[in-house]
Amino acid sequence: MPRVTIVVPVYNEEAFLEETLKSLRAQTFKDYELIVVDNGSTDRSPEIARKWADVVLKEHVRGWAAAVHRGFSAAKGEFLVSADADTFYPKDWLHRLVHALDRPGCVAVYGPLAFRESSRVARGAQVLGYMVLWGLSRIFGVRLVGGANFGVRREAYLAVGGYPAIGPLASPDVRLVQRLARLGKVRFVPNMVCYTSNRRFKQVGYLRGSLEILRFWLDVALRLDRLTNEDYYRRTYENMGGRLRN
Repeated sequence: MPRVTIVVPVYNEEAFLEETLKSLRAQTFKDYELIVVDNGSTDRSPEIARKWADVVLKEHVRGWAAAVHRGFSAAKGEFLVSADADTFYPKDWLHRLVHALDRPGCVAVYGPLAFRESSRVARGAQVLGYMVLWGLSRIFGVRLVGGANFGVRREAYLAVGGYPAIGPLASPDVRLVQRLARLGKVRFVPNMVCYTSNRRFKQVGYLRGSLEILRFWLDVALRLDRLTNEDYYRRTYENMGGRLRN
């Protein structure tokens, strides 16, 4: 039985998926299985996934959280890890994640993100900026966790009901971690960095994209609970070829 299960949800990510899966296969920590969950792709994503993944599943309910939950439900690992199809993972990333999660009382871990298209210097600045925002966000009781860089103990995930317990509300990662924190320690690991694509920000504009993120953050921080995943996909990515994106 693998100790870790990595789940990658995918929807039409043929431009990034192979490099993402290659980076996951190059991890120095080897005791894991790799599951890709196809969320209705119409491009070559399933074909690429079958080349690299141990298991390829399908999830017909649209949405990142539904696809990840499908993978977590089929997972064999003690630790469940979510990754994004457009994200590059340094080869020691999984080792750092497991080392941080495998501590008494720890139920979940997460780390910072930077943009894969940026220079090394810019990436460093982005990680520092993420850490500053993380600190400010914690003042309001909100953890800046992203599903591209997240790991959880299986028993803790099941104990809080997983993503289905969040329902249709937006920011499911943040809401899930709030539930997990009632069971044990949730750790932010500064050196557990991965590099995601900035294409969505470029498409809608950095200012607009940042304001939309703030809007969804406020919905959690102020406990308004008004925004749904449909709001997120429609408002944030409505200009991306007229398609709702994962």
